[in-house]
Amino acid sequence: MVLKTQGEEQEKAMKEAEEALKTLERGGLIFGGEAISIVDISANCLSIWLEVFGEAIGTKFIDSEKFPLICSWIEEFTSIDLVKESFPPRDKLLAYHKRLL
Repeated sequence: MVLKTQGEEQEKAMKEAEEALKTLERGGLIFGGEAISIVDISANCLSIWLEVFGEAIGTKFIDSEKFPLICSWIEEFTSIDLVKESFPPRDKLLAYHKRLL
């Protein structure tokens, strides 16, 4: 909804997204381990995708001060070669989402 709305509706959607991230942060991340798990794959949207979406609309979804555990997981997850290879080029992803706005 953050990408599809503007003004007050977008602010409301941002607050809802932040509350969901706070819940995840408070609950402690269960991601990680010796190999990529289904949980990591499911949480993939937290990695490069939210950063690019935020940049496209001029905001930041995940702040390392508010969400240190999530940011730590993102850093570890996106440093895995297999994961890096699976992402589309960041510049193309950003250009695509900017065109949608």
